[in-house]
Amino acid sequence: MADFTKTAINQNAKREYVSPIPSLDAFESVINAFKNDTTMGFTKKELTAETYKTKIVYFDAKGDEKAYVNVYAGDKTSLEDGTSLLRGTEASETFAGIGGSGSVEDKEDNWTAKFSCVNKVDDKEDAFTVTIGKDYMTVTGFSYDATIEKIETWADSQTNLA
Repeated sequence: MADFTKTAINQNAKREYVSPIPSLDAFESVINAFKNDTTMGFTKKELTAETYKTKIVYFDAKGDEKAYVNVYAGDKTSLEDGTSLLRGTEASETFAGIGGSGSVEDKEDNWTAKFSCVNKVDDKEDAFTVTIGKDYMTVTGFSYDATIEKIETWADSQTNLA
C-alpha cells in the first residue's frame, strides 16, 4: 500500500495593529504600497478580493437613534458613493422622520483587500495569501520563514501597519 508523503507545511501569521488604519485614503495608500512593492520579490496576482463596509445611523430631530443601515461595497468608490447617497437628506428623512440626520459610525467601518502571492525560496514556490484589513494583516498558507520575514520587514516600514 502506498504511503502519504508530506509535500508542504503551511503556516499562518497575523499582525494586529496598535491603532486601526485611520481612513479609507490611508487604507488605499497601504494597498497600493503593497501592490506596487518590488522589494519583496514576490509574484503578486491582481488584487483578488476587496470588501468595504460601514454603518450609517439615522437620528430623529431630537437626536434619538431611529434606524441604521449597513453599507457593503466591492471598492472604495462604491462605498463612498453609497454612503453619500444614504446619508442624504431624503434618506435621513425617510428613516428618521422630518428633521433627522444620518451619521457614519466610523468604529463600524471594516475594509479588507486580499492578494494571492508566490515567493521563490531555494527554487521552490511558496504560494500564500496576504489580507490587509483596517485592524490587522494576515498571511495564510506560507511554508517558509523567508516569506514571512520579507512581509514583516515590509510591514514594519508602513506607518499605518504599526
